[in-house]
Amino acid sequence: MAEKRENLQPGGVPKMYGDVPPFMAVPYAPALTGLKADAVLVGMPYDGIATYRGGATRRAPQEIRKFSLLFGGYNYDWDMNAFDHVRMVDCGDVDVVPGDTPESYARLERRFAAIHAAGAVPFMLGGDHGVTYPAVRAVAEKVGGPLGVIVFDTHLDLSEALNGDRLTRASPVKRICEIPQVDSRRVAIIGAKGPRNLPEWTPLARELGIRVFPIAEVEARGMDAVAAEALAIASPDGRAPYISVDIDSVDPAYAPGTNSPEPGGLTSREIITGVRVVARNGFCGFDVVEVSPDFDTRSGTTSLLAARLVEEALCCLAATRAGKQDAWRFTGAHRR
Repeated sequence: MAEKRENLQPGGVPKMYGDVPPFMAVPYAPALTGLKADAVLVGMPYDGIATYRGGATRRAPQEIRKFSLLFGGYNYDWDMNAFDHVRMVDCGDVDVVPGDTPESYARLERRFAAIHAAGAVPFMLGGDHGVTYPAVRAVAEKVGGPLGVIVFDTHLDLSEALNGDRLTRASPVKRICEIPQVDSRRVAIIGAKGPRNLPEWTPLARELGIRVFPIAEVEARGMDAVAAEALAIASPDGRAPYISVDIDSVDPAYAPGTNSPEPGGLTSREIITGVRVVARNGFCGFDVVEVSPDFDTRSGTTSLLAARLVEEALCCLAATRAGKQDAWRFTGAHRR
């Protein structure tokens, strides 16, 4: 008698572990040796020293995966099935060591190195924003420099340390700019605003040559123009940038489930447009961080948006192969 296999609906998706499905029901491939894939998603459920409401981002990868099942490979906006052009797998979560940031980061770097060795683009679900640093460092060692980085964030994240710890969510941009292969003049931050930024961060950003697009500039010029300029800064020679989305760049009306909610942020439409524009030519790594399911709405508003942003980045990769770059744009013609 054949063994009965329980599946998580919709789509008869095999469980990865517990009740967690692979992202968008893609194949679950924890062993990356011999893997044939174009994109690999990995979870990094790590929350180190928190500046506010700590611990909540550890559950983000599992919740984002669950809400991703609402999406299929076909995206109406692009009139394209991303999975017709890009093979994606989910390799599960990094086995982090709670309280041991250096070791947890080292494990993530090894996972990223294995993904790159397989010839795939890494997608990461955080975790707090500190995890972007080891992700970028792992990518930089593989692709070389000069590497550009585009960050959507309310905060500049340029602290030297927090309570003596240099590896925290308050410091990822500072640490990233110290990576030898990263040119800080190719770093762009979109959506900075508000009173949780420290006064010393602003002059330091100028000193490092980081291009900051404050929320007022996004409002005045529009996300399309701002994101296009950010891409030109991060990738003036066509080298694929690393893209990081801190979900607190989005207004808490659209993404309340985050550690540091800040009113006056981006709309969900603006962040989707921003990702589409900066990812249009491809990227060497992509992450969404700072989703805190325990502070989200009962309908999972923030996790749902995070899943959608990963799906949109995936569509950008597919579009470059399908000859459909910018197919999401409205041209005035009715679709038949």
